[in-house]
Amino acid sequence: MKKIILFLFFIPLICFGQKEPNKKNGLENLLKKAEKIVGKIGLDRHKEKDQNLENRIVSLWKDYNKAFEYKDYEKIASFFTYPSTLGISSNPRLLNNINDLKSIYRIIREEKIQEGYMYSLLDAHEFIKFSDDLCLLKISFSRFGSNYTKLFSGEALYFFKKINTDWKIYSLDPLSKID
Repeated sequence: MKKIILFLFFIPLICFGQKEPNKKNGLENLLKKAEKIVGKIGLDRHKEKDQNLENRIVSLWKDYNKAFEYKDYEKIASFFTYPSTLGISSNPRLLNNINDLKSIYRIIREEKIQEGYMYSLLDAHEFIKFSDDLCLLKISFSRFGSNYTKLFSGEALYFFKKINTDWKIYSLDPLSKID
């Protein structure tokens, strides 16, 4: 009788003591299998592709910004597709061609820019991919003068679309006043 009571006493300890580690090992194994499946499907490659696209778009913006700094209106125009819009949330302007864009940028860069402006730097950015052919780059930037003093800080939205293999700006919306 004593043996039966001892046996009945130890059965729950053995049974319940083994279930927890098996669950844990089972979950760990399941997670490992899921990671392998995700790798085989290629979902992690989409993240990599999106990161590459983000880097490409940010690089395009930096090149555009350099052209703005040097008043290279021909180069600035090369970053756009036509028609394009400028200032969609405040005073929208439709730019139908390169000449429209260059004339607007001359006014912005030579008349409305802060006095003493020399260059701009990217402070931060957010990248949103809408589809394989459309994306948005929200940038925060600072403008500096010749003595390296900050003249202005602002934000803007740059909408890009893929034309053949190139990415072009089709809409730009300054979220801060230009002047």
